[in-house]
Amino acid sequence: MGSVRAEGMGRLNWPEDVGARLRSSIGPVLEGVSGCSLRPTELSRTLEISRVMLSRVLSAIGKEDSVEVLISIPGPETLRSIIRAAQKYGADHEYCQAAMQAIDGFDHLIRDQFGTRAALNAALSVKHDDTRQRFEQASRYQVFKGMSQILGFQGKVWLTCMMFTPNAEDCDTIDISTIHGTSGLRRLRPDAPIQLVYGLPLKYKSGRDFPVQMEFDLTPFFSHIPAPLTVVEDQGKVISTFAPEIGGKDALYDMLDSVHVPAGLSKFPRPGQKTRGTSVVPDVPVVTLVNDVILHGDIFKGAQPKLIVYKTMGKGAADNEDPLRDTDRMATNDEIASLGTGLTNLGIQEIPKYQEMVNYLCEQNGFAPEEFRTYRLQVQYPVCGFQYIMAFPVADQQGE
Repeated sequence: MGSVRAEGMGRLNWPEDVGARLRSSIGPVLEGVSGCSLRPTELSRTLEISRVMLSRVLSAIGKEDSVEVLISIPGPETLRSIIRAAQKYGADHEYCQAAMQAIDGFDHLIRDQFGTRAALNAALSVKHDDTRQRFEQASRYQVFKGMSQILGFQGKVWLTCMMFTPNAEDCDTIDISTIHGTSGLRRLRPDAPIQLVYGLPLKYKSGRDFPVQMEFDLTPFFSHIPAPLTVVEDQGKVISTFAPEIGGKDALYDMLDSVHVPAGLSKFPRPGQKTRGTSVVPDVPVVTLVNDVILHGDIFKGAQPKLIVYKTMGKGAADNEDPLRDTDRMATNDEIASLGTGLTNLGIQEIPKYQEMVNYLCEQNGFAPEEFRTYRLQVQYPVCGFQYIMAFPVADQQGE
């Protein structure tokens, strides 16, 4: 990392140094305000400065880690206004000067070394795992807001539930039953109808080894009214258009469907492959992604799934065993959780009847809930267009 010299500081402007100087210099200034304790409400009333900003400052300078101080403290102009107000109300002049020099160093660090506060925060986010997690979630939230406004719609939950069961006719293949779609879908812009490739073409409604529509109706398990869709088939794809009248914040819809693929997956990987699993690419901006993989009996027994995340922009979905796509992999702190055996721990707050939905799926497939084990990936503000893969390492037919 390069460094710059801050005027009046006489020392190198490393982030840790700047954070330490801010922490040590601002506290004495605020302690010197006449007739005030270090409580945000009292300081706000005396200094006529936002209570929220003062609370952030006090919280930041109370942190032991200098990097945490830099990430959480308000910007230089806010800090300067607080110091000027404190000096007006009795804070020591020398303390104020020392604080101003520390703030100048902070300003130089942002403008001359990193260019923007966002760039500084991004660079500092890798210092600690918890800092990185907060930074990434905040950044994903900004992506969620932007994509929602650009596309004109958003949802509460993107749900993909895939149940793997043995095929009755071929012991080397697996039947796949899937519940997928969006819950809490909301249209935001009247000029942006939503078109999604969704559902099954009519020619696939039946036929072995092809996806078939499940026989049960999901709507009794919906949290919101079914999404009104105009559906057309074009070149083998079903295109659903979602364009209801713009309503208020409670004008929410569910767009969930079920698909069954008999003998949809081999238990064993093809030559040269080492994994089996699932892939999800949410194309609706949502608050939460939930991807459940529900395995029957000894399917993938003993295998612990690995999470792999790809950026797909310009290249489409990735094969996780294609080394040419390794450069598209994204680092992540998200993890796959084991929910144990049985189906008693599957609750999703935004979809209260999800547990019932999965139990009914078991019943339709002719299996008991206690015969299954579940793995879940849950991501807050998944990046629209990113690919989330749950990969299970499995042996080939020779057990290698």
